[in-house]
Amino acid sequence: MIKLIPVSFFIFVLLTSTVTTSNVFADVISPKDQMDLNFTAKEVICKENLVKILRVSNGDAICVTFGIVDFLVERGFAVEPVSNIPSENNVNSSKPVGTLTHMATTKQFKNPGQVETFPKINTFNYVFKVCAIDEKIKSPEIIITSDAETKSVKLRDVQTTSCYTTAALVKATDPDSISARLLNHGGITDAITELENKIATLKSEITVQREKLLSINDESPSTDRAKKVSAIHQKISDVRTELKSVKYELQKYLLFLNLNSSSHISPVVKGKSITGMSIENVVSEIVSVNEALIQPEDRPENSMAYNVVFEICTSDTPLRIPIVELISDVSQKTIMMAEKIVSNSCQVSTGKIIAINSNSISISLVGQTQSSDNVVKLENKINLLKDEMKIEQDKLNVALTSSSITKEERENVISESTLKIHELRKDLLTTKTELHKILLQVYS
Repeated sequence: MIKLIPVSFFIFVLLTSTVTTSNVFADVISPKDQMDLNFTAKEVICKENLVKILRVSNGDAICVTFGIVDFLVERGFAVEPVSNIPSENNVNSSKPVGTLTHMATTKQFKNPGQVETFPKINTFNYVFKVCAIDEKIKSPEIIITSDAETKSVKLRDVQTTSCYTTAALVKATDPDSISARLLNHGGITDAITELENKIATLKSEITVQREKLLSINDESPSTDRAKKVSAIHQKISDVRTELKSVKYELQKYLLFLNLNSSSHISPVVKGKSITGMSIENVVSEIVSVNEALIQPEDRPENSMAYNVVFEICTSDTPLRIPIVELISDVSQKTIMMAEKIVSNSCQVSTGKIIAINSNSISISLVGQTQSSDNVVKLENKINLLKDEMKIEQDKLNVALTSSSITKEERENVISESTLKIHELRKDLLTTKTELHKILLQVYS
C-alpha cells in the first residue's frame, strides 16, 4: 500500500532546501530578508539557477528550484513564475569561476582568562589562497565547515587570473576537520558584469548626445536647430531614465551580496527625495532655451514646454551624485545627472520644463550634498580598508613562504594577521552595505 504524503510536507522540504548553506551557487540574502528591507516581491533577486514565484496566499516572493515550479503552480500554491526558468543544461554546466587552496591551519592565541569548554573547542586560523580563473569574481563567498561550526565568509573581489592569500577564524575541536570551498558566483558575477557593461554603454550614449548639443549650440537660431535640440533632449531623457533603472538594479545585487543575513539594517526608505543647500564652488549655468516641438496637452494656459540645455561645473569639490533643479514661473523639475562630475570639470545635459515666460527659467544644484559627501567618504574608507587588508594578506603570504623565520614567529604572524583580517572584513562589509544602501535610495 502506498502511503500518501501531504503536499505541505513536500513544499516545506523543497522551500527549506533552497536556503541551505550547502547550495553550490551564489548566495544572496533570502527573499524574506529582502522584503523585510522594504523591497517588493517584484524587486526580489533569487540566487543563481533558482526561479522566483509568488505565493497565492500573500503575494510574497519565494525562490525555488526550476524542477518544482509546475508542481507548485498546478496545486495552487503559487502563481506563474515571474523570472526566467533556467534550462537543465544551464544548471548542470555551471562552471567554477575560481579555486580555493588550503595553505595552513594554526591555533589562534587565546585571550587571558578565556573559559575552557568540553569537549575542548579552540579557535583556529584557517589560511587559504583564492584565485579567479578567467573572469573577476564579485564578492566571492566561501563556506567553511568543521566539527564545531559551519560559517559563511565573504571576501573582497578577486581580479581576473589573479590570486591572494587570506584567512578566517574557525572554531573546531579537531583542526583536521576544517575544510572550505568557494561558492560558484558565476551567474551572479555575470549578471553584475552585464549591468555594469550596460551602464557604460548608456553613459557613452549620453556623452555622444551631449557633444551633439555643444555643436548645435554654435549654430544660429532656427526652427531646424530647435528640432535638433528637441530630438537630442528626448534621447538624453530616455537614456537617463534607463540608466537610472539599470543603476538601481545593480545596487540591489551589490547590497544583497555584501549584506550578511545576521546584519541589522533598517528598511530602505523609498519615494522620498533628498534635499539640501546649494553646493559651494559649483557653477550651474543655462546654455540655451528652445521651445519644445512636442507640447503636453495638460500644460497651464499661455504656457509652453521648453528644452533647456545647461552646464554644471565644479572646481575642487567632486560631485558624486549631482542633481539639478529647473525652476520656472509655473513649475519646477528635478533632474539626476547621468554620472559624477570630477574635480575641475563640467558636464552638459538637458531637461524639459513648462513656463509662461522662458526668461523665468533658472537652474541650481540641489540636494545630494550630504549624500554625495557620504558616498565619497564611504568609497575612500573602502579603499583604505582594502589597502589595510592587502597589507595583512601579504604578511600572511610572507610568513607561509619565508624560510628565515621560526615556527613560533610564523604562528604569531598568522594569528595576528588573521585576527586583523577578520576585523577588517567585518568593517569592509558594513561599509559596502552602507554605500550601496545610499546609492540604492538615490536611484530608486
